[in-house]
Amino acid sequence: MKNRRQKNKQQVNVSALSQRFFSFLSRPLLLTGLLLSIPAFYLLLDGETDSLRFYGRVSYACSALLMSLDTMIQWRRNRVGRHRSGKMALDLGIICGCVLSALPAPSDWGVVQWLLRLALCAAIVLRIATLVLQQVRPGHLAKMMSLAVLMLTSAGAGFYWLEPNVNTYANGVWLAFTTVATVGYGDIVPSTPASKIFAVFIVLFGYAMFSIVTANIAALFVGEEEAALERELHADIRALSREVAGLREELRSRDALYANLLHGSGQVESTLQSSQR
Repeated sequence: MKNRRQKNKQQVNVSALSQRFFSFLSRPLLLTGLLLSIPAFYLLLDGETDSLRFYGRVSYACSALLMSLDTMIQWRRNRVGRHRSGKMALDLGIICGCVLSALPAPSDWGVVQWLLRLALCAAIVLRIATLVLQQVRPGHLAKMMSLAVLMLTSAGAGFYWLEPNVNTYANGVWLAFTTVATVGYGDIVPSTPASKIFAVFIVLFGYAMFSIVTANIAALFVGEEEAALERELHADIRALSREVAGLREELRSRDALYANLLHGSGQVESTLQSSQR
């Protein structure tokens, strides 16, 4: 019976860990739409042919469609639950920006169009960060390391596509790492507007992610010290409990002895009184 309970408890723990690990996939439509808008921006920015720019507009349209479906689902859920999410306004703004980006526009962007598209990219990166990083809790080092590796590999592919000085995928990953770490060795640097914009958003997203990674590493050392203190505290509590139990037993034995003495003295007194009579 005890083994069965332990087995069920282990299964519940594994299920809870799996659910927490994949909790950032709770809104796959929104996450897919946001990620799809990133290559759409660069297809319009760096697309050399009309077909590539057409694929960029189609990607923006698909991104807006996916995020619209997710927003409708969340709106109905929030309406039933009678609570509102402040992030829904940001989602609606991103959807409107993706719809406008899907419309035909001149290939040469003006200052206003540059500012609007960069503002849309900033909102998309912010929404991805809030969607992913809000599920991260202290002590989830494995989750954060997995996300960091995924971000570096994806950023490496982006630099390999956008930067002409990056000849191999390995160099793209190296440039992504030096960009996120803000080391700046200077061996490979972004040279095109597309790669520079990409580097800016990689740095912003990397700040949030790697700060949490370092915080989780620090939490491991703090957790070990707290665990040692907790074990010592539990040992002291157990020793104190044993001491209190011993004192209680001693008091009970004294009370029993005192009661026996009183009972014996009462019998002696009654015997003396009867003898005097």
